[in-house]
Amino acid sequence: MNDLLFSEKELKQKNTNEPKPDYYGHRQRMRQKLLEKGAQSLSEAELLEMLLMVALPRRDVKPLAKQLLREYVHLPNIIKAEPERLMEIRGIKDSVIGLFKLIDGVCLEMLKPHYKKSTVLNEWNRIVDYCRFNLMYKNEEHLYLVYLDAKMRLITTDDFQKGCRHRVSIYPQEILKRALNLNAHWIIMVHNHPNGEAKPSQEDIHQTEDVRLFLENGGIQLYDHLIIGRDKVYSFNSKKQLPLATPKPD
Repeated sequence: MNDLLFSEKELKQKNTNEPKPDYYGHRQRMRQKLLEKGAQSLSEAELLEMLLMVALPRRDVKPLAKQLLREYVHLPNIIKAEPERLMEIRGIKDSVIGLFKLIDGVCLEMLKPHYKKSTVLNEWNRIVDYCRFNLMYKNEEHLYLVYLDAKMRLITTDDFQKGCRHRVSIYPQEILKRALNLNAHWIIMVHNHPNGEAKPSQEDIHQTEDVRLFLENGGIQLYDHLIIGRDKVYSFNSKKQLPLATPKPD
């Protein structure tokens, strides 16, 4: 299994007397540590190095990993970074961008609620974790929507609108149109605050009420509005800022 973590060139170097690059021993030690003790034994910098080793197998990637961490501080910020910004860093190739996108997609797929019979209320923590991972590292505000059927079972999710760093425009009529097309009965609104604070502004409060009333007139209920901060999530429902409503029983 250890050989699976070596590039073709490194396997050749491993099995012959061909001179080995300076970083060869460092890579071997990290691989051995991963296989013997698991990924949790690796530091954030080591995890990033191992990812870069997959994308750039013929390079010493330690300097690039250090530069990325200086720029973005933490690994999730790097994985979620805009490709255009990453490509400005010398040494970043399409293979790196592709790998980061793949990891992001796999993580989202693992968190994504896939239940059909269970309701969102029974999987609430999972839906919140999914929204947090989707939004908490973005540098602009995004409006994310979760559509539910009459019994609050998931229909689909939607990265509905991208804004700027300090606000995202919300158009109730467009939300209603999309919900009706999906035959949704409930909606959960989610948006992030790039500054990290999970606290609604007055504009957030007014927009939430505008959307709630507009949806209600169209026969759809707004169950919650979540604001994603860096460490916390604010729920309008749990703060009793939305009228109490219950789904249809099974």
